[in-house]
Amino acid sequence: MLKTGLVQIYTGARGPINYAPYGLALRACGRNLRTLIMGFSPADYWGSLKRAASFLTPYLIIEDAFPEGVKSDRPSTLHRVGKGFHNARKWITEGRFDMVILDGILPLVAEGALNPDDLLQLMGDKPPWVEVVLTGFGADRQLIQHADLVTEMVVSKDKGDALRPDEIGRRGSIEIVTGNGKGKTTYCLGEAMLAACSGQRVFVLQVIKSPRLYGEIKGMKRLPDLTVRTMGEGFLDHGLTRPGERHQKAARKAWAVWLKNLYSMRFDLLVLDEINIATHYGLIPWEQVKEMLLKKPKSLHLLLSGREAHPGITKTADMVMEMKEVKHPYQKGIRAREGIEF
Repeated sequence: MLKTGLVQIYTGARGPINYAPYGLALRACGRNLRTLIMGFSPADYWGSLKRAASFLTPYLIIEDAFPEGVKSDRPSTLHRVGKGFHNARKWITEGRFDMVILDGILPLVAEGALNPDDLLQLMGDKPPWVEVVLTGFGADRQLIQHADLVTEMVVSKDKGDALRPDEIGRRGSIEIVTGNGKGKTTYCLGEAMLAACSGQRVFVLQVIKSPRLYGEIKGMKRLPDLTVRTMGEGFLDHGLTRPGERHQKAARKAWAVWLKNLYSMRFDLLVLDEINIATHYGLIPWEQVKEMLLKKPKSLHLLLSGREAHPGITKTADMVMEMKEVKHPYQKGIRAREGIEF
């Protein structure tokens, strides 16, 4: 059980899906937090999400307000939305789960299918230990005002080549997730989880984090076809001008492991977590990263994360997603929480 449960919002314009809430669920399950994902919009990858839940049982439960075959006319939609929201409200207020993700609920407010006052009341009525996560495009201003954490995902570069998790392996592309807002690592974790549960082979390398059993590490070890390595020496002080030798040595080792796995052709999706920070501090020259991206096997899908992405690297990407911080609980003095931030 969480000591402090907050309200998070992940929003942005209509477009590519933000996988961060699914990665957040994976991390929470790794810490044995009971997590519910309630889907309020149809998604092609919902089957992969349900398969992930089968490996993360009993900590991840999936409920779909729009199961396959349900009519999409407005009366039916309003009925399904109302019923789904009623159930979600009950589960939240009764404290059955540590975290509840209302996936795709924000557009329903924007489109008039759900009254924002109902969500505002729910935010006020939730038990103090329950984390509530609201997702989707077009977040209502009142909801943003009352939330504790708000991240806006902005797609600054989009060639139209974004892949669904079940498409990975058929053709390769390069995605970069950067920005000062929360959700970069969890975006990668969410996409990696869905890809692995759709039959793809996934490799995740964390360049900066130290080899501790973080929540996401425990969660990923339960999934099929997913290999994870954590090879850093811990987070870097933002005041550093040049990291010490131990960070440099760890980065060199991590880079060698990355290249070995990249060219092994054993994987379909490879995630290089916090590589942008590593290049920003000079642990790995950005020119090496750019060269690697230009020479990668064409079939591989790469996902690179971390703030301070170098322009020379983003130019080579098919997609660049920027997580913009709108609100953060650190502003209220709330520190990182086990199962949510790590």
